[in-house]
Amino acid sequence: MMRMSRRQMLAGTLLAAEAPAAVRLDQHVEQAHREFQSRFVDRQFGTTYDYAPPGGVAVDLPTAADCRDRKPNALAWWCPIENGGFFGGLYLSALSDRYRRTPTEANAADARTVAGGLVRLAQAGSTPGFIARGIAADGKSHYPASSSDQTFPWFYGMTSYLTSGAVKGKERASLVELVESVAVGLENNGWRVPCDQPGFGYFGEWLAAFSDSRTTLTGAEPHFDSSARLLFVHLALHRLTKKPRWLALYRQRRDERPSGSGQSRLEICAAGVEYAPPGTPARYPHHPPVWTSASSQGALRGLLDLDPDAAARPAYRRGLQANAARAASYIGRYKLYDNAKTLAFRHDWRFLNDLWQPQDSIQEAVKLATAQVREWHRQSPRKVYESENVRDPLFSAWIVALGGDRDLLRRVRPDLEAALLHYRWDTMHTAHFFMAACVYGCLR
Repeated sequence: MMRMSRRQMLAGTLLAAEAPAAVRLDQHVEQAHREFQSRFVDRQFGTTYDYAPPGGVAVDLPTAADCRDRKPNALAWWCPIENGGFFGGLYLSALSDRYRRTPTEANAADARTVAGGLVRLAQAGSTPGFIARGIAADGKSHYPASSSDQTFPWFYGMTSYLTSGAVKGKERASLVELVESVAVGLENNGWRVPCDQPGFGYFGEWLAAFSDSRTTLTGAEPHFDSSARLLFVHLALHRLTKKPRWLALYRQRRDERPSGSGQSRLEICAAGVEYAPPGTPARYPHHPPVWTSASSQGALRGLLDLDPDAAARPAYRRGLQANAARAASYIGRYKLYDNAKTLAFRHDWRFLNDLWQPQDSIQEAVKLATAQVREWHRQSPRKVYESENVRDPLFSAWIVALGGDRDLLRRVRPDLEAALLHYRWDTMHTAHFFMAACVYGCLR
C-alpha cells in the first residue's frame, strides 16, 4: 500500500481487539514471514519460488539449457520460477508495509533483497518493457514469455517499496528511473506485454482490452484488470517522478472508453469484477480467477489514495467495496484445509518434458502448458489442494482488507482472523501463504 491514510487507519481497527488474540495473530503471521523467507526467497538472487519442499530441501531450478529449449514450456508454467514478478511484487508490498510499521534495518534488508530480485527480473531481457518470470540456476537465463500477471505486480511492489522510506537518495533515484523505463517500454509497445523474443507475441494488453466476446488466455486483459492496472501505473509514475505528462496521460486514460466497451475506464473500475468462484474455471473476459485478479484490487486502492481529483475517488471506492463483498464469501474455504492431510507433490517437474513440443509463438506455448497441467495436477494433487484451500482464501482476504469497508470487515473478522491462524506454514509446499503477510500488513 502506498501510504497510511485515514481509511487505512480505520481498517486497522479490525486488529484492535483483546491484546492476547492480537499478539497471537501477530506471532503466527511472523512465523509465516520467517518460513517464506527461509524457503521461498532465493538468498543469492532475491527472487521468489512458486514451490519448495518442506524441511529445507533445495529447490530444483531450471538450467540455462531448459530456458533455451523452453522446457517444460516457454511460459515457465509448472516449474519453480513461474511467478517471480507476480509473487515477488506482492510480497515486496507486504515487506514495505512491514518496514513502515517497524522501520528497522532488518526489515529494510528483507525488502531490499526482494526488490533486488525484481530489479534482476527487469534487467534480464533485452526487450523494453519485459519482466522475466524468474531466473535460472546460472543467475541470468530466463524463459521468453512474461504476462500481465507478472508485470503489474512488479510495478505495484516497486511502487510500494519506493514510497516506503526504506530506500533513499541515489539508489531510490536509480530505481525510479528503472520503473519509468519499463513503463516507457510498455507504452512504446502500445501497452502490450511483450515476450523477450521477436515474433513470439504478447501476453496481456492494457490499452485495448477485451471485446465482450469470449476469448482465450492469449487475448488481451479483461476490461477491469486492464483498466485498473493501466491507470495505476500512470498515476504511480506521476507520484514517483513528479512529471506532469504522467498525470495528464492518467486523466486522459481514466476518462476514455477502451475499445469494445461503452464505459470509461473510471466507470469500469467503479463496477469492479465478478470473480470466478474458486474451484471453477475462469471465464474471460468477465470472470477472472480471484488470485490473478487480486492485484487489480491493489491498483484500485492505490488509485483511491493517489488520485488528486476528489470527484474521481468515490468511483474507486465503489469498485473496492464491490470486489470486497464478492470475495468475502471465499475466505471461509480455509476450513476445507486439513493441516494433517497427506497428498503427493512432485517437485521434480522435469517429468513434464515427456509432453514437450517445440513452441514458436505464445499461442503454442499456452497450448502446450495447458496440456501439461493435466498431468501436473494428476501427479501433484497437493498442489491443487493448497491452491484451492490456501491460495484462494488468503487472496480473497486480501481483496477484502484492501476494500476498507468497515462494516464488511467487522462482519468477516472471525473468518479472516481464523484463516490467518489456521495454517501450519512449515508444511506448505506452495508459496501462496505469503499472502498472509499481505493481508496482515494491509490491516495494520
